[in-house]
Amino acid sequence: MSSSQKKGIRKTIQFGLASLIGNAFMAFLVYKLIVKENPRVTRVDMTLMIAVILLITVIEVIVFWSNQKNIIERQHQFRINLEETIKGNKVPKIYLDPDDPFYKLSKVVNEISKHERHQIHELTNQQNELKAIMDNLPVGVLVINRHRELQVANTYAINRLGITALDIPHPYTLDVRNQELRNLVDQVFQSRQSVTKTLELEDGGQSYIFETNVVYSPKVHHKFEIIVLLYDVTESVRSKRIEQDFVNNASHELRTPITSIAGFAETLLEGAKDDPETLDNFLNIIKSESDKLVRLADDILTMSQVKNEPKTWKKVNLYAYVEQQFHMLQNNLQEMQLTVENKIPETAMETVVENDLFQITKNLITNAISYNRHGGKIKVEYASHHDSWELSVSDTGIGIPLDQSERVFERFYRVNNAVKGGTGLGLAIVKEAVVDMGGSVRIESDDDDSGTTVVVRFKRRV
Repeated sequence: MSSSQKKGIRKTIQFGLASLIGNAFMAFLVYKLIVKENPRVTRVDMTLMIAVILLITVIEVIVFWSNQKNIIERQHQFRINLEETIKGNKVPKIYLDPDDPFYKLSKVVNEISKHERHQIHELTNQQNELKAIMDNLPVGVLVINRHRELQVANTYAINRLGITALDIPHPYTLDVRNQELRNLVDQVFQSRQSVTKTLELEDGGQSYIFETNVVYSPKVHHKFEIIVLLYDVTESVRSKRIEQDFVNNASHELRTPITSIAGFAETLLEGAKDDPETLDNFLNIIKSESDKLVRLADDILTMSQVKNEPKTWKKVNLYAYVEQQFHMLQNNLQEMQLTVENKIPETAMETVVENDLFQITKNLITNAISYNRHGGKIKVEYASHHDSWELSVSDTGIGIPLDQSERVFERFYRVNNAVKGGTGLGLAIVKEAVVDMGGSVRIESDDDDSGTTVVVRFKRRV
């Protein structure tokens, strides 16, 4: 039994007692008047009067209880609807007859429920939109309240900072483990001033560079929040570093042959040209260094073209394409006395960016020649999969140490700088051309002279 029902019963009992007393008093007054007018009133008449009084009292109590029960039911119905409305739950509409005393109140409750449902619906949509925006931002967002508790963390921040599944809010220090970031947050708590700093954070063994804004956000009644924004600038910083390294390396690579050419030319001008043997020797060196400069300039120009040239896809015969590369490099192959095997099926056709494929095959085969052993072998193979295809170039040369299998794709990086005067850009060009075609490249090699296999993989285009 609910408290409202108990309260209604108490009121009914109180009303019944009051009604009984009132009716008894009225009956007593009536009795006195009757006796005064008619002294012959009998006991039977008195009993009948008492019975009538009791009957009237019972009827009054029943009517009162019926009305009270109706009020209690209406109150209960209104309360349940309002409570469910506050919770944001959908509630049935209250239907009452227009002559019901609670009709107008029911209309007000229905309007409140309808308005609240609309408001909750709008608020839910806004929250979902905000959450979708937050979770898809390429920026980490943390909101820390004035009690130093983490209130909000978007998906990007959760992934980058490794935030746990702890209930929110909870102390932000449980998740923010980087001491520099903690110090920034503490600084803002103390100074009430926003700060910006570039931080390097670890995530799963990888290092990321973030432009970090810790924002002080005041609210009403001396309340405030701390908002942490993490902008990933890793690629931008790394690109600048790569660009700087490229400039430095290119300057070094250019300076070496230029210095050599200038030195030998100066020696010849000082009189060495009068010795025919010295003249021939120095001119051959100058020619060799000039060739290095030409190759280096060509490779640098090629890297620029790979990035900037528009992509035109074309269906080509891979077997014929590789045969053409072997033909172009025939003199180099004969000089090293290398055996070549083109294992690509003669009917293999794939859609490619022709300039990219040219750079890939040319540089892979050139490397296979340059880093091979005298009298070795080069093998080119093709593999077709359901929605992709692979091209691999293998040699029997010096191999590549496993710990350097990724670094060989860096610009100017060479496992052995003394081999064939390479520019150190061949595999970098290959990687950029492969990426331009939406593919991937990997090295299969070790450093025990068992050779190297470079495998490029692409999604098949129809």
